[in-house]
Amino acid sequence: MGYGSTILKIALLMLAVEVLIMLGFYWFEVRLPDWKLALVDASLLAIIVATVAYFAFVRPKDRHIREVMSALEEARLHAENLARFDALTGVLSRRALFEALDAEVERAKRYNSTLSCLMIDLDRFKVFNDTYGHQSGDKVLQEIVQVISGHCRTNDHLGRYGGEEFLIVLPEARIASATTFAERVRSAVAETSLDQIEERVTLSIGVAQWCDGDNSVSKLISQADRALLEAKAAGRNCTRASQPV
Repeated sequence: MGYGSTILKIALLMLAVEVLIMLGFYWFEVRLPDWKLALVDASLLAIIVATVAYFAFVRPKDRHIREVMSALEEARLHAENLARFDALTGVLSRRALFEALDAEVERAKRYNSTLSCLMIDLDRFKVFNDTYGHQSGDKVLQEIVQVISGHCRTNDHLGRYGGEEFLIVLPEARIASATTFAERVRSAVAETSLDQIEERVTLSIGVAQWCDGDNSVSKLISQADRALLEAKAAGRNCTRASQPV
C-alpha cells in the first residue's frame, strides 16, 4: 500500500468520523459551547488518527523489523554451524574440536577423571584420491566417518583434524579401554564395503591418555600423533598406544 493512498483513506475516514460526530450531537440534542465542542471533536479525531496511523504505518514496520531480526538470527546460527561443523563430513571442525578438548581437559581436572584421544588417519588416501578422483574420495570420507561415528558414545567428540585425519576425544576413558575402542573402530572400517568401489579403506590409529597435572592439550595431541606414526611404521591398518609420560 502506497503512502498517498493510505493518507487519502485516513482523510476520508476523518471526514466520515467528523460527520458522525456532528450527527450524534444533533441527534441527541447536545448543546455545548463552541470551545468544548471543538475539544471533544479534536480528541475523538486524534484517537481515530492515532489508531489508523498505528495499523497503517507502525504495525507493518514492526512486523518487518521482526522478520529482519528473525532472518539475521537464522543467518547467525547458520554461520555458527558452518564454523562449528566440517562442511564435508558433518563432524566437528578443527576449531570446535580443540574447544571440546579444552573443555574436557578442564572437566577432567575438576573432577579428577581420565581422558583419552584417538588420532586417526586413512591409509594411503592420497593414492586413493589420485586413482579414483577427489569426488570419490570425498564420498569415501563421508562413508568412513559414518562408520566411525556409529561407534562413538554420545559424550565423545569426533572431529576432522585436517585432510584425511580425524580426532576422537574420549572423556572418562583410560588408555586401555580407548585402545580397545580404537581396534573396534579400525576393524569395522576395514570390513566396510564402499559403494561402487572394490578397494577397502583401512585406518592407522594412535591412542594417548591425558595425565593429571599436564596443562598442555598440545602435548596430548602430540603423543597421539606420535603413536599414529608408530602405527604407520608398523605397516598401517593397526593401532598403537602411547603410554603416559
